[in-house]
Formats: sequence, C-alpha cells, structure tokens
Amino acid sequence: MSTGDPANAAFNRNPKGKNQYASCSSADDPTLQEALIKYHRRKVTNNEKIAKLLEAEYGITMSASTVKNRRATLGLKGSRGVMKTMDETGTAQATQMILNELSNDPSQRAGVRTIQAKVAYSSAVHLPRHLVSDVMHTHAIEGFDKREPATKKINRTPKVPLGIHHRWAGDGHDKLYKIGFPIWAIVDDATGKYLDAWVVPSNRMADIVAYCFLLLVEKYGGIPIQFTTDCGSETTALYGLINALREIFYPECPTDELPAHVYLRSVHNISVERSWLRLRLNLGDNAVSFYHQGIDAGIYNPNDANHYLLCQWLWPVVLRKELRQFMEFRNGVKMRKDKDKPGPSGISRDEAFTLYEDWGGQNFLMPVDVSVIREIKETMGGDGILEFVPAEFASRAQKAYDGLGISELTMKNVWDVFHSMLPILFPEP
Repeated sequence: MSTGDPANAAFNRNPKGKNQYASCSSADDPTLQEALIKYHRRKVTNNEKIAKLLEAEYGITMSASTVKNRRATLGLKGSRGVMKTMDETGTAQATQMILNELSNDPSQRAGVRTIQAKVAYSSAVHLPRHLVSDVMHTHAIEGFDKREPATKKINRTPKVPLGIHHRWAGDGHDKLYKIGFPIWAIVDDATGKYLDAWVVPSNRMADIVAYCFLLLVEKYGGIPIQFTTDCGSETTALYGLINALREIFYPECPTDELPAHVYLRSVHNISVERSWLRLRLNLGDNAVSFYHQGIDAGIYNPNDANHYLLCQWLWPVVLRKELRQFMEFRNGVKMRKDKDKPGPSGISRDEAFTLYEDWGGQNFLMPVDVSVIREIKETMGGDGILEFVPAEFASRAQKAYDGLGISELTMKNVWDVFHSMLPILFPEP
C-alpha cells in the first residue's frame, strides 16, 4: 500500500495497484481443470510451459507460480511427489495400474517409458521410472529380451518335467466369450492333465481367477511348488494369494529364491496353451454353433430380459457338464509316443499323473491346512462368485427343470428345455 510519500514510491513494485493476473481462473474453473488434467496426462509438468499452453490454447493468462498452486490444489503431483506420499495401499494401486497397461500389450512391445506414459495418460498418475521398471521385471521380464534389436525368434529348450504338482499352469480360454461363457483352466505342467476347468462369468476378474485356484487347492489339499500364468490384470490377486499361502505354510521356502508364481508369455506357458486347440475343436466351436441355432430359430431373444436370465442359468449348466466330459476324455486318451521327449509319452495323462513314478516323476504337492483355504473362500463370497444369476432365481430355475423330468441335458436339446422352462418361470398374465 502506498503511503503517499514520493520517496517510498521507488520501493513500491506496483504503485498503481493493478494486478496483471486479476482475471486469473480459480482452481474450481471447469475449463482450467480440464486443461491442467489434460497436460498432466501428457506428462507436461513444467509450470512455465503449462502457463504458455494455457494462454495459447485456452486464452487463460496465469503465472507459473499460480499454475503450480492450481496443480497442487487439484492434487496433480509429479512422480517424486507421488512417491513421497505412497503407502502400501498406494504401491498396490500403482502396481495394478502398470499391470493394466501390460495386459493391453500382449506382444510386449512397449518399454518402460511407454508403459510409464500410458499409466499417466490412462490414470492421470505419474509413476517413477524405477517403479515401473521393477514391476515389469517382476511380471513381464521376457519383454525386455523380446525388445532387444538382435532378437529375431523365440528360443526354445526342451522341457524336462520333474513330477506332478511341481508346476501348475493356468490360463483363460476366450473362444466362448463371444456367447458370454468364458473358461478358466489349470493344467499339471509335467503330465498335461487338466486338473480342473470352470465356466465362469468372466475370466478377466481377479477374484474369480483366484477363487478357482483355491478350489483346486482344496481339491488336492495342497499347493504346487510353482504356478505359471501369462501377465494380465486378472492374475494380480492370484499372484498375491499364492505368495501369501507359501509364506504362511512354508516360510522356510522363501519366494525370492524359489518363486511361488511366475509370469510367462503365452507362447511359453505351453502346457495349458497347447490344450486350447482341442478344447475349441471338441467343444467350443460346437457350443457356439448350437447357441446361435436358438437365436436363428427364434427361440431365444437375447434382448428380452427374461430370456437372457434363463439363458444365463441354463447354458452354464450344460456347458459345465460338457466341459467335465471333455476333460475326462482328454485326460484319458493316450498321448502320442515320442521316444525323444523327456517325461511321459505313449500313455494317458491320467496314467502319467497317477503312476508318476513309472516315468521317473515325483509328487511335489505342498500340503496345506484346507480349513484355512475354506475360510478364505468364504471371505471371498463363497461359490456364488462363480454363478451367473442370483441364488433366488437359480433355486426357482432348478425346481422348474427338475419338474420336467429331463433324462439328460445336452447342447442338442438345450433350446427345447429352454422353451419348456420359459412359461413355467415367466407365465404370461
């Protein structure tokens, strides 16, 4: 404030009292918020540059210091600021953001900087390079070799199986996603035997995938030495769960020396990947064909809420039965004899699994307290997590189905059964 003394005017930096930024936008200005968030997603963090961009693109005049204040008010932090306030929960969230971007890059062509930039663009969060690199080295390490300029092809080495339950391999089968009924399966790596497979509402949800793993642990009463999957956001809960079970029941076997879970590219997770072709040829293609027959014949209208609800109950019933039959056949059929192949050949997968000592294998199952597994399952929501419809409707549908006295439900008669059940469950007024 001026005192009126001319001598003091020399020390007054703004003698006329005019503020060159008097019309400066406040932090709650929607236009300013949109602009600052846009720049943040693009990893533009220099306040002077942002001030220039604001004026050029939006006609907003603002000093660099005010830009800094506005960004702070909106919580737009750089990677250093993020790390200073990051706790255990924040680290888990950051890891999930990175994994989400990795799952969108199955060819593993994106490097650390690209993934770092994609996280910023998708989530408006700046993560430090070292954190992104660490997560990628943990969950997608093969991508670093693949991106080497000298890399021309995938190097393969013969797999030497040690025994059953040494390694389980899990993956999702998406061919039935087109009709809404995806599959998740787990295979014994040494023998190729289907340990189990499930028709699930989604094989891209972390809780469902982890729950399927717990079902298998409960079934066999133990965990494998190692579990392998491809790198996807749906396997994050599974990764944490497997490591937690190892640490709880076998603390003497540290995961940093012998990893309980390993991420592999699909082309290397071969024990489960090679099983998909037969599943598609023997079950998947036929299922899609039968499913569309109901639509083409005018029996099923997917846009009708009642039709959709009954379909979501009935088709999982028949597909789960068909999947069980497929696994029994696949596990029981004799494998081709290969004298040069390490491990079992010339016998069925069931035989190789049951009589593992005959081909020099061992049983590596690590027993666990099954009661603990059941408690975890209940905490996760129980078997209802795998169902497509509410329990109340499932009960009514089962009663209606039982009342029809169907001797066997198959994909050939499923639409006839659907047609008979529909008026029972949804009688016309």
